Amino acid sequence: MSDLIFRRNLLALSSRDPILAERLDAAAPDPRLALKSARSGDPVPVYRIGEREAAFHSLMDPRREAERLAAAHKAGGFIVALGLGAGYGLAPYLASPATTSIIAIEYSAPLLRATLESFDLSEFFLDPRFSLVLDPSPEELEARLLEAYVPPLAGDLRSVPLRGRVALDSEPFARAADSVRSVLERISDDYSVQAFFGKLWFRNAARNIFAAERPSSPLAPIRRAIVTAAGPSLEDAFAAIERERAEGARLIATDTSLPALLGAGIVPDAVVSIDCQAISYYHFMKGLPAGTPLVLDLASPNRLARLKENARFFSSGHPFCAYISSHFRRFPALDTSGGNVTHAALSLAEALGAESALLVGADFSYPEGKSYARGTYIYDYFALRAGRLSPTESHFAGFVFRNASVFRERDRDASGREYVRFVTKPLVAYREHLERFALHSALEVRPLRGRGVELRIPAGRARRPRERTVFAPGPAAMSAEAFLERYAAELRALPSPAEPLSAYLRALSPRERDLWTTLLPSASALQRTARETAHDIGTRGSPAELLAATRAWACSEIEEALETAAHASAAAHATT
Repeated sequence: MSDLIFRRNLLALSSRDPILAERLDAAAPDPRLALKSARSGDPVPVYRIGEREAAFHSLMDPRREAERLAAAHKAGGFIVALGLGAGYGLAPYLASPATTSIIAIEYSAPLLRATLESFDLSEFFLDPRFSLVLDPSPEELEARLLEAYVPPLAGDLRSVPLRGRVALDSEPFARAADSVRSVLERISDDYSVQAFFGKLWFRNAARNIFAAERPSSPLAPIRRAIVTAAGPSLEDAFAAIERERAEGARLIATDTSLPALLGAGIVPDAVVSIDCQAISYYHFMKGLPAGTPLVLDLASPNRLARLKENARFFSSGHPFCAYISSHFRRFPALDTSGGNVTHAALSLAEALGAESALLVGADFSYPEGKSYARGTYIYDYFALRAGRLSPTESHFAGFVFRNASVFRERDRDASGREYVRFVTKPLVAYREHLERFALHSALEVRPLRGRGVELRIPAGRARRPRERTVFAPGPAAMSAEAFLERYAAELRALPSPAEPLSAYLRALSPRERDLWTTLLPSASALQRTARETAHDIGTRGSPAELLAATRAWACSEIEEALETAAHASAAAHATT
């Protein structure tokens, strides 16, 4: 009988994961696993440890216990099950249509084989929402979760531990729980950004594509770079910048640092901008020198693209931008994963073939409460808003302390004088991302230390070979108008989303899934808007309804972009 149950399980599992099925087929069952009847009459797996027995489920009524525990949580969402056991604990979740996915984690192939010889879980393995992972490393588990979990479609992510099973292998399950927390923290940050900017990324890219189809000359390769951020220490670095430039280094400025540089009489060799918000235009209020290339994310505000006739566009990690680069015109790629423009500027230096980069003004903190270098836009911005009851200083203080996570550090400057700086959680994340970039980059990053946080970048290590590439877009496959019209038509032709969404997505072709992927950040933003409008953080439609609404919104944005471009073209022809 046990062989029949195991073969049924194996057949169901092999249809989804043949490698895992082969591994379990080759494993010998753990003889220490036995069955014991609960008072309800249901069999419960127990593990013999010497004279002691450890039950994986309740020995009173395992089904009722599972239903009670599931009822204590909000229905649905993405479940990470720490331990499979006989499946009692997961059955209520799998029975709910609101559950989008379950990933069950197990350790020990012999123990899992013994379990599958005693309990028929073939219905679990045949459900497209269910998957089983055996002996994953923390890195493998994190990669699996990052690939599978999409917040606007999957709902809340939570772990469900099978206490009796977890206690048996506490260390690996504890590492798995840590991986879940790490992924949740990372995805929460990414989702928050998408929820605020997802619609802007899409809207800006749909409009910038008309400027991006114009021909542009490639940026010249460089050997040494200077990258300027806009932290307060930039004020003390102008002399060092001039010395480096005298020795042949090229200056790549972030948009935030541009007005401070121009105020000091320093004209950069290139300026990088990645912010999708219209406020980024303020960085250019003091002008942009005629011969200075402006390097823009495809998702940058269209107003910036109009600022410079020969703007150079690159493709960031936003799904719609990546799709444009794959199907319309191949654009150079820069690393914007750090979330700040300094990170992207270093990536540009690397892309241009630089061997080293002097990093200036990257304080990742507010030394003595000062937010930016003097001369940056924020000084003019706050001066315009200052009044008798709201002086400039109160605006600067409000800017620094607007973040709930702000904390204070003490340090000493080069002269030995003690001072205080303020650090926030986002600034810590920016610094850590940049340090990881520098650690794995072909570029030698040399931070010029001011009063900011010290960057932990080891010197003198072996670096990967530099890739020599031309920083210029490839030929366009079609006109911008034709691309957008075809893209919108393909969106409309997608099958109507249906529940369960996991089954719907699995039935799509790779190209159809790619099309939906371009809309996911916008879906996050629409979901946030819907929740705020309803004044209830728990209110949202089904994932299928959200996808349908996002598609309708995207198609209307494409129509508006096409109309705007047509009006601009007609006006230009009328002028000439």
